[in-house]
Amino acid sequence: MRHRFWSALAALTISPFLATSVAAGGKALSCYEQATVPAVYRTVQQQVLVQPASSYMVENPAVYSFQTRRVLVQPERVSYRKTPAVYQTRYRQVQVQPASIGWEYRMIKGRKILCKVQHPAVYQTVGQQVLVQPASKVAVRQPAIYSTVREKVLVRPATRQVVRKPAVYRTVNRQVLVQPAQTVWKPVRVRGCRY
Repeated sequence: MRHRFWSALAALTISPFLATSVAAGGKALSCYEQATVPAVYRTVQQQVLVQPASSYMVENPAVYSFQTRRVLVQPERVSYRKTPAVYQTRYRQVQVQPASIGWEYRMIKGRKILCKVQHPAVYQTVGQQVLVQPASKVAVRQPAIYSTVREKVLVRPATRQVVRKPAVYRTVNRQVLVQPAQTVWKPVRVRGCRY
């Protein structure tokens, strides 16, 4: 092939002389004509970016729940109640006047006579208030009062999460030029010309 190429090139160089020779009736040794060799392509596979990598934020709201709780409404209290003193009347004999011996005049048969007289003791019943039970304070205990309330409590706080999406690629076929189109001289077989 390389030999033919150089032969064709030599033929092109001397073609004016050959034309003159042929026209003059000379004998052609070899003949060539100009031909176009098409370009050569090759199919290759290539990764093409369809969608670039991206990320977005996902917010998870807080989660709440309701629970019942016992709360103190009024604490335990202690109050005191007064009990008055209790009295009772008790009676006893009290000597008002002790027994005594004295002198006194008496009229006996019309005569005034001085007599020695014995006087018995004189007693009197006297009532007296006696304390039976003193005044006192009695503790009255009032228990604590509770109530039940329903309240909202946090189970899980709100969070933020970054979600990353990888890039998306696609494999495509692409024609790659291996050899461009070119014009060459190729030998031809025609009458009056050897190949």
